[in-house]
Amino acid sequence: MSQSENWWNEFFDTFRPFFGVVDAKTTRAEARYLIKKLKLGPRKSFLDLACGIGRLSIPVARSGARVTGVDIMSSFLEELDRKARRGKLRIETIQSDMRRINFRNHFDSAANMWTSFGYFERESDNQLVLRKVYQSLKPGGRFLLHTINRDWVIKNFARTGWFSVGATKVLEERSFDFSTSISRSVWTFIRDGEEKSHRVAIRMYSLHELIAMLEKAGFREIEGFGSLKDEPVSSHSRMMYIFGRKQKTDGKSRKPVSFRG
Repeated sequence: MSQSENWWNEFFDTFRPFFGVVDAKTTRAEARYLIKKLKLGPRKSFLDLACGIGRLSIPVARSGARVTGVDIMSSFLEELDRKARRGKLRIETIQSDMRRINFRNHFDSAANMWTSFGYFERESDNQLVLRKVYQSLKPGGRFLLHTINRDWVIKNFARTGWFSVGATKVLEERSFDFSTSISRSVWTFIRDGEEKSHRVAIRMYSLHELIAMLEKAGFREIEGFGSLKDEPVSSHSRMMYIFGRKQKTDGKSRKPVSFRG
């Protein structure tokens, strides 16, 4: 069984076939939301941080935006490169740990989607990711962080869960550390009588925690929503869509945080 430290290095190779659980309708809706809220389109530059195989990079690129996809998994980037070539899309791919990106004032907007945040057990590392995104944006650039809601997880917590894709079944055995808000789980993949298990650890966040972290990174005009309809976040919101804007100047003035739905 793989260990939870740097768990993503082995987990996502096994998990790749399960990317298809997000259906095309959901992907289209999320892409439209991204394009609208981040004002993407021709001549706009976009950073897809933890882009995977390009589920959202591809439709954003089709809008005319110049897309840069960053991911730690070289196999995912190779797959995205092939798709981009076939579709004649302008997508640059970069293999990197999200803590190590070093863009400066480069992108009009950026996003980190589908709970690709909170992977690091040291809080300073998760904070560093937000700071790196902030540095990557042009002045006035906007960022979307899309992640699972800790409050929903607590309300709906189950110690075990089964699901399947095709001939592969998955058992997820979970525990939650209330002192750190880290969800720890063992994922066991079962196919043709063979089992393969991985340990996973993800830091879960409530909305107020992420607002504080985004502010600390430098973001202003922070808004949090619980759906693609911009409904307010509550314990009924499984996912959160949290936006922040890089300051347009280097001044010290602070704009108020928004909680509107």
